[in-house]
Amino acid sequence: MMIHLAKISVHQRFASTYVVVLGATMLITVAGLSALLVVRGDRRGQEMASDFTEARFLAQSAIEMGQLDIRRDANWRSTKSSGTWRANQALGRGSYSLTVTDADGNLGDDSSDSITMTGTGTVGSASFKLAVDLHPEEPAGMDSLGSAVHTATLLSVTSDLTVVDAPASSNGTVVVLGGTIDGNVEAVATITVTGTVKGTTKERVAAKQMPASTVFNDYIATGVSIPYGSLSGSTLKKVVLSPGSNPFGAVHPDGLYVISCANQKLIIKDLRVHGSLVILDPGTGSKIEGTVNWETFNPRMPALLVRGSIDFSWTGEVDEGSLNVNLNPPGSPYKGVANITQSDKYPGSLVGLVYVSGTLSISKPAEIQGVLISAGVSMDVNRPVTVTHDPSIILDPPKGFERPNRPMIPTPGTWRQVVN
Repeated sequence: MMIHLAKISVHQRFASTYVVVLGATMLITVAGLSALLVVRGDRRGQEMASDFTEARFLAQSAIEMGQLDIRRDANWRSTKSSGTWRANQALGRGSYSLTVTDADGNLGDDSSDSITMTGTGTVGSASFKLAVDLHPEEPAGMDSLGSAVHTATLLSVTSDLTVVDAPASSNGTVVVLGGTIDGNVEAVATITVTGTVKGTTKERVAAKQMPASTVFNDYIATGVSIPYGSLSGSTLKKVVLSPGSNPFGAVHPDGLYVISCANQKLIIKDLRVHGSLVILDPGTGSKIEGTVNWETFNPRMPALLVRGSIDFSWTGEVDEGSLNVNLNPPGSPYKGVANITQSDKYPGSLVGLVYVSGTLSISKPAEIQGVLISAGVSMDVNRPVTVTHDPSIILDPPKGFERPNRPMIPTPGTWRQVVN
């Protein structure tokens, strides 16, 4: 009986050992399988993380490609439209898409509008969408608006030219023949001085941008015409032109009036302009003379545009009494003041942007506050003139004087992930 029990005890020990070994083996097997699953899960997680990272870089690449499209195409605002610019373009292990939207949905209506670029990168099942706002690089205006006086060819000074807060410049040459320029001078070609320059001189500078010949078109299309035949002979005088006053017809909300001369002489004198005047094709002998007080009503409009040549010959203050006319009637106040008397006086000055496509001659002392530009054969300063630069004109220029194809740069703080 004892022997039998011993055998049973031995068998029980073997069985117990087998169970323990089998259990341990199963535990090891389960642990191994779990480890494999963990490794496989980690690998999938790493692959997803890698795909997600690459998708993010593809989204950024889409935006960079959009910026490159803008740099390559000077007319991108007219050749492209709001919406999809690139769709599912293959790159690396994935693809990217790009959409571009304008604030008002129209890329071409305003070169100062900001845009939003949204890039989407896709790698496998991973997708990342990145957006950024871009704005046009400052300043908005052509660099010629950064000068107080600028000419496309020759700036000739035989008297005294004073430029304040900005240089006198030329895309050609500057000649100071016995006169004086009080201020800095720049020229693409040479600066010849037999007189005096009371400032720095720089030659061989880069040419400054000038408006296209089409700069007049929009103003002609939107302005109110003053028929040449309605003038007193060939003279525009003793009137107020403003958003509230046009003795020759309808008024314009910005005081924008157009006179087409058809190569006939035009004389402008003894008047007040609180608006903008466009003079088309004035004939030989055309000039602004007598006394004038002239200032833009809308700061984003030019004071005077001349398609052709003209002479500035005004001087002195405007005196209503001596002219026997009221120049600040109700509806056309001066500095907020209107009346029905003829006792007011106004400074003889022109305030705003002046652009002359032909030759500009200054034959009497004049004061201008703004920017004076001539695109003709020459600008001839024969009498003392002071031009005080207005920096707001280059920062917020009139239509047609914007800097073409301004680089679009990311607006700080606008980079963001887009989650659908």
